[in-house]
Amino acid sequence: MKKALSFIFIFWFISTSMAQHRQKFGLTIGPNYSKFRGMDASGVDYSYVPSVSLGLVYEYYFTERLSIKANLLFENKKSQAEGDFQLRNEVDNSNLNFTETVTYSYKYITLPVMVQYDFKNGKGFFVHGGIFMGYLLDSEMKGEANISSMPSVTDFVNSTTEYNNKFDFGFVAGVGKAFTLNKKSSLVLELRNSHGIFQTNKNNTFNGNIVRSNSYAFLLGWMYDL
Repeated sequence: MKKALSFIFIFWFISTSMAQHRQKFGLTIGPNYSKFRGMDASGVDYSYVPSVSLGLVYEYYFTERLSIKANLLFENKKSQAEGDFQLRNEVDNSNLNFTETVTYSYKYITLPVMVQYDFKNGKGFFVHGGIFMGYLLDSEMKGEANISSMPSVTDFVNSTTEYNNKFDFGFVAGVGKAFTLNKKSSLVLELRNSHGIFQTNKNNTFNGNIVRSNSYAFLLGWMYDL
């Protein structure tokens, strides 16, 4: 009997404690701009490429202004390379000059976990920072040239999943602003940077360079007070 009463008391205490703190749940979506560091090669220019991030959000407040926020996101992170090349046409023994653009696409499920601070009288402004973990679903490289005379050589789509590590990890930081819609819901605008520190490539790709992810995301979210 005493054990049963003790269990009931502990359950009541935890439930009461949880109820004293705000919890939020929501959805988020927005563009991201990614570039994988370490892909550098002589004569090739690498640039950020836009793609998309979308998923779920959960937020738990320890105090009025301090909370922990977690996302479960699908993110397509990309990087693009562009360079000038030359092929010899064996038919007339002439040179064929062209520009090749290769887009590297990495589809991840990511889990950012961040501590967030809401500014007092800050009209909804906040900052947050923490870590993210990523799991690679698949990756590919797509090549396109500015000529159409030799598509079998210049245009291609190849899977690169086996040449990349499954797990990614790094740090994440961001700023944002919440706009109250009513007593229970709000819209959230957020600018976030995810800076990977794990090596994403394997099998000596990119001349043995260590490749790491880096992305910026501009997210629009809808949050609901539970």
